[in-house]
Amino acid sequence: MSGLRWAAALLLAAGGFCAGDARRQGLTARRCALEEIIGLLTRLRQEIGYRRADLGRLYRTLAEEYGPAGALGRAMRQADGFGRMQPPACLGQAEADCFAECFAALGRADAGQECARLEYYLARFGEFLARAREEEARSASIDRRLGLAAGAVLGLLIL
Repeated sequence: MSGLRWAAALLLAAGGFCAGDARRQGLTARRCALEEIIGLLTRLRQEIGYRRADLGRLYRTLAEEYGPAGALGRAMRQADGFGRMQPPACLGQAEADCFAECFAALGRADAGQECARLEYYLARFGEFLARAREEEARSASIDRRLGLAAGAVLGLLIL
């Protein structure tokens, strides 16, 4: 019986460590998605501002460039245009709302207005990215430890 309790305690500690690691991976995925979105918005601003590119053709080109491994690549593969893109699942609520608002209205104004809108959203996503990087840096070393500690405490309760 004692062996089973020790095994359960060890499993709880390992589960806590894994839960902490999963949180850290979620924060990393969020940061990477925000970086991809900023890259996409920068590219859109350049294409619209300098080349006056057709958004339908540009969407198809960019959808091929973004790989299916990234959050933005998956979102682009599931939609048929910028206005129909769903926000990546790893984004927070405010970030997802901003994403939906940005891409839903894309292509409904002249090039100068579109570039001004894209500048605004680049600034907003830059703020989101700065906060995500701070949160990721804070949690880099502590999430696993807290998860392990919580699992160990639960394990001790079993013993």
